[in-house]
Amino acid sequence: MRYLALFTVLALASCGGDHVAVPDEVCTGCITPAFVSETFVGCLLGSPLEYDGTDGPLAIVASGDGRVAAVDPDDGTTRWSVTLPARSGQMAHVIATPALIPGGRLVVAWQDVPGDATAPAIAARFSHRAAVVDLERGVLDDAFPTAELAGSAPSLDGGVVDFRPEYALSRGALVHAPSPDGRGYVYVSFGNARDIQPFHGFVFELDLDAWHDAGASSAVSATLVTTPETDCGKTGHSGAREKVCGGGVWAPAGPEVVETDEGFDLIVPTGNGALDPTRRDYSHTMMRMHGPGLRFDDGCDPALCASWDVQSPSLDCMRSCDSLFVPRFTEQGTSFGAAACDGLSFFDCYAALDWDLGAGSPAAFDVPDGPRVVLLPAKDGSVYLTDFTKLGTLYDRLQLVEPCGSRGATCTADWAGMMVTKPELASVDGAPLAVLATFAFDDGTPAGLVGVRVRMTDGAPVLSKAWEAPSFGDAEAVAAFRGHPSRVRLLDAGGATYAAVVDVGNRSMPGELYLVRVTDGAIRARQALAGPGQRFAQPLAIGAHLLVPSCVDGGAGPGRLEGFRVH
Repeated sequence: MRYLALFTVLALASCGGDHVAVPDEVCTGCITPAFVSETFVGCLLGSPLEYDGTDGPLAIVASGDGRVAAVDPDDGTTRWSVTLPARSGQMAHVIATPALIPGGRLVVAWQDVPGDATAPAIAARFSHRAAVVDLERGVLDDAFPTAELAGSAPSLDGGVVDFRPEYALSRGALVHAPSPDGRGYVYVSFGNARDIQPFHGFVFELDLDAWHDAGASSAVSATLVTTPETDCGKTGHSGAREKVCGGGVWAPAGPEVVETDEGFDLIVPTGNGALDPTRRDYSHTMMRMHGPGLRFDDGCDPALCASWDVQSPSLDCMRSCDSLFVPRFTEQGTSFGAAACDGLSFFDCYAALDWDLGAGSPAAFDVPDGPRVVLLPAKDGSVYLTDFTKLGTLYDRLQLVEPCGSRGATCTADWAGMMVTKPELASVDGAPLAVLATFAFDDGTPAGLVGVRVRMTDGAPVLSKAWEAPSFGDAEAVAAFRGHPSRVRLLDAGGATYAAVVDVGNRSMPGELYLVRVTDGAIRARQALAGPGQRFAQPLAIGAHLLVPSCVDGGAGPGRLEGFRVH
């Protein structure tokens, strides 16, 4: 009840104080609280999705207590709700954002956890399953029977790497890839909670036509394992700061699907663990596959990579790879600037600070008068710009925010890094501009929204900062964004494009919604939420309304959807 009281008190407070209602005709880039939805027992850990149904648009949410609901974006009322199937004594715990598929359907994946779990995100996991919801009728679609996700892959030592539910967690958004004459494919990715060994990165391909036509046993059409090793060290201990097994695919925004002339490509970012292309260990990388099938060939030159050494990897080897990106500095002698990494190699630093490359999701796009590129944000505080066709080509690397603990500050969570997000792309003056949210778990390192330009210079695409919001020279940039924010959502209002992001609060402090003009980084509005907000989740813009997930306890609940009017 105290959580509900917090929501109620803050909801009332957000309408008073220094907030003044301004008529629409004289206000551009303003935010007005509109509603707070029903209370969900579990958090809304994923991002809300828009479904444009026959009766108008709906906001679709999935809650941590195993519900899928349709919320009216105008007033926050629940239009319908469906409970996901759960076995006796268990609960369907949803973290990953579901995927919209053709025909008004939604694919949802979850982990089965104890029904009485107070911290379901780190509770025992008995199995992982998926189902389909008919969004027009608000019911489970019986044409897609509930499917259990399972699989294995051979390891290089002659053993088998099995998908073990207790060591896997579905956190990355499900993504849909089209097919020319069918329903397409959905990809479900897995990392782990707290990196407890043995864990690996797994991706399952769901063939929607086979699932529909042949039943649940035919749903999984392919499986990818990012680190096919059986020796993962001591069972039950954390591998977060080791270079063993791992390679979790857990970025909250999920892999990137890119449609091509031949079909589609799937770009999969991976987290911490073993990195050795000669053993097919692909932690801390981006892996690109031509779909469907999850068949991966890194395209690296075997001769150049034969003497792979993760302490000092061959630059020629990394450059030779067609479908694999391995992070690195663009110049010799560069350092991260983190005291904890003094004297350490690139990947020893990554291990020491648990800086998963794959915490962020990539975005692929075309540069005017240039190539198609891939932009990837990393926990190390930088963005990497690679060639789409040949991922091993690193065009540029730009540090957006200093390492946590810089400027004499004390870092309270070195494992968190400085970015867990996906670039949101706009066009400003004919050039791509990516908007990214950064943060710092300390009291001295500036952080916030950053606009990044991508332009052709001397025949190659180059990154540069366009703006910071707040400006990193302002005190607000040290007071705000002290923890994981939401993802960024771009929206149009009053003839301008804005970036919306939530600086997430906690049980005793509400989150704050920022509205930033994309052309110049000007902060047009700040608005207190009724609750804390929700890290990693992306707000949803439908018409003039912006819908924001908010959860008092970010891993358990309860949670709500907060509605704001943007004008």
